[in-house]
Amino acid sequence: MKNIVIALCAFVLALGGSAQDALSKKGHANKQKVKKVIYNASEKMQSYYTYKYNAFGKDRKFHFTPSDKLLSYFTYHYDKDGKRLKKIEYDPADKFLSQTTYEYNAGGKRLNKKIYGQDKDLQWYFTYEYDSKGKKMKRSRYTPDKKLDSYVLYTYDQKGELQKKTTFNSAGTITLNILYEYGAHGKKAKKIVKTANDELRKYAIYHY
Repeated sequence: MKNIVIALCAFVLALGGSAQDALSKKGHANKQKVKKVIYNASEKMQSYYTYKYNAFGKDRKFHFTPSDKLLSYFTYHYDKDGKRLKKIEYDPADKFLSQTTYEYNAGGKRLNKKIYGQDKDLQWYFTYEYDSKGKKMKRSRYTPDKKLDSYVLYTYDQKGELQKKTTFNSAGTITLNILYEYGAHGKKAKKIVKTANDELRKYAIYHY
């Protein structure tokens, strides 16, 4: 963990003035979340995440217990155009835990996502579908042997903001509903996860 902190400091110092300005402006303009706190249905905190950003987006994500014990952390890797290529998860001792890779079409839309486990074996494969305006409408999850496991449909409001994600199993039965609430400046304020029977399972609060 220590070497990650040192590397992050070196990265910030190495940024030129213009890059630093761009990063500052990007963070201010987008008001990226700095913390996400997860609660169970009984409103008891389960864990929380904190975030650090670079000029392209997320640079590091840290996962903590309610008592501030680090569980794991993630590093993000991008191409020269700012498209995310990899997300790698490590434990507090810097041991590899998982890796997620991403592929895109010619227009820059994400085509698929692959998640690999600690033994670097493929665990899940995701595909994405979009409407004529480029809005993400569907995400499908497959097993390593290409069998459909589940899929998610996206619902937006008139402003184009994501309002709901509905998860279905491979038979087409609803299993989860994820709802989003927004606060000032149109930023996500709360994520609510409910069962198909509308029972609260957990929720997350975003901090900016």
